[in-house]
Amino acid sequence: MTKQLKLSALVAALLVSASAFAAKPGYVADQSTEAVTRNNYGECWHTTYFDKAKDGLVECGDREAAKPVVVKDTPKPVMVSVKEKVTLSAKVLFDFNKNNLRPDAKNELDPLVAKLKAHAGQGHLNGVEIDGYTDFLGSDKLNNALSQKRADAVKAYFENAGVPAEKITAVGKGKAEAKMTEECKAKFPRYVKNKKQNAEIKACIESDRRVEVVIDAVKESVVEKPAAN
Repeated sequence: MTKQLKLSALVAALLVSASAFAAKPGYVADQSTEAVTRNNYGECWHTTYFDKAKDGLVECGDREAAKPVVVKDTPKPVMVSVKEKVTLSAKVLFDFNKNNLRPDAKNELDPLVAKLKAHAGQGHLNGVEIDGYTDFLGSDKLNNALSQKRADAVKAYFENAGVPAEKITAVGKGKAEAKMTEECKAKFPRYVKNKKQNAEIKACIESDRRVEVVIDAVKESVVEKPAAN
């Protein structure tokens, strides 16, 4: 009878031990709390089957804790006002010293019309300014009037094509920003007395004869938040 009792106690002890091991594989653990058993130095007790790569616990210092995943804030798109300047050669739009649009001008103006109408249709067109410029040849009065008429001609084209008239302004700036004057005068100092040089200087200052279209429209933009220090 005594031998049978001892055998039963041994089996029970083995079962308890097996349960303790199963709670934390590779470690001796308390059956009721599943806490890893530690020695007097606070070190976790390993079983003979301990495999650090497979069983290692962070709490025992046998495995590094997983690093937290940093979730970046997704930048939200915002609507911002952006100005775009398109420069058109007056040579393409007008004959020399004229303010009537040439037939070929539509090839330059129609793409702008399409862009402006698209912005307006979405409610994103703040406005469009048409600035006319001339070269330095001629009086200020003549150039101011010519540049205004050219700007007005482009404005009328846009309006007739369906761009909202209230969004368009036209300004004649004359020779106020003629950038090639000094360079071309130095290159052709006798242009007033020589017909050939007169034609050559007109060609030299051609880029000053222009129309600039400044489009002010609202566009979607993503603003990145500054990185934390």
